[in-house]
Amino acid sequence: MAERRRHKKRIQEVGEPSKEEKAVAKYLRFNCPTKSTNMMGHRVDYFIASKAVECLLDSKWAKAKKGEDALFTTRESVVDYCNRLLKKQFFHRALKVMKMKYDKDVKKEKDKGKSESGKEDDKKSKKESVKKKKKK
Repeated sequence: MAERRRHKKRIQEVGEPSKEEKAVAKYLRFNCPTKSTNMMGHRVDYFIASKAVECLLDSKWAKAKKGEDALFTTRESVVDYCNRLLKKQFFHRALKVMKMKYDKDVKKEKDKGKSESGKEDDKKSKKESVKKKKKK
């Protein structure tokens, strides 16, 4: 119960999103290049932040109209705006974790590496012994 109350307070502190913020989020959703993956059993779409920044810098909000200021002038202004959208829960951050190979596969690769390096050591030792015989 207490967690729910805290969550409601956080939302109230941030405030309701404006029409402009909704429009920017919608523009990002449909114009920023996205990829799809499974996360926790659900199909999700995700985007890369640098691509989103480039997308917003090319948008109509980055170009100033007559008598108006541009919303996005630099990359830093775009990042600040995206942080505001993040706080208002238009999207959330996530890390993609790659699956590790099984131990058997890793052990096989290590064994192959050892056998190859062992062959090289054998060749070196043979060459050294041939050189010693020639010197005698």
